Amino acid sequence: MNKIQFIKALATELAQAQVRDTANTLDYYEELIDDRLEDGESELTIIASLESPRQIAARLSDERPIIRQRKTAPMTLALIIMVVVLGSPLWGSLLLTAILLIAVGYFLIWLVPALAAIFAISGIVGGGVSFFLAIIAGVRQGWLIGSMQFGLSIAMLGVGLLCAGLAWYSGCYLVKWSVSLTRWLLSKFKARDKEVA
Repeated sequence: MNKIQFIKALATELAQAQVRDTANTLDYYEELIDDRLEDGESELTIIASLESPRQIAARLSDERPIIRQRKTAPMTLALIIMVVVLGSPLWGSLLLTAILLIAVGYFLIWLVPALAAIFAISGIVGGGVSFFLAIIAGVRQGWLIGSMQFGLSIAMLGVGLLCAGLAWYSGCYLVKWSVSLTRWLLSKFKARDKEVA
């Protein structure tokens, strides 16, 4: 038996045994034979060293998991369809509500670093502008007004820098937390999909 005859016989046996992955199995054995031919072995020796096509098909069909399906009674199937059709408006609104609650939760959580960033930018910019205006106020309206304006500018810069630190650290923490929460939520849905399948 040569390579072509072996592959044809294997294809026939795999089809009779109802092996699912026929194409990959045929490709595997064809490449196996080609590789050994390139190594210098003869076609007859290679095919003689392999299992017979019938043995390969039997082994692969034994590896398939046996899936037993229960037949659903027609009355039960009709009841399930009726519940799904009648209950879908309720399920759809519940699903939409769950999605919106998750989205609002993410929004509220990310509101803290967003507000901290806004306060940081306004504090730093306002403090910087106020610092230069303190010099002008000191020259035009006296040293008392100028020193008060200078103190306010330093306070604004300090609050801005504190808010910048808060925005940075809360943002870093929330990125990690959001990724882990999203992975956890997705794993729950994937686990349910596996249970249903």
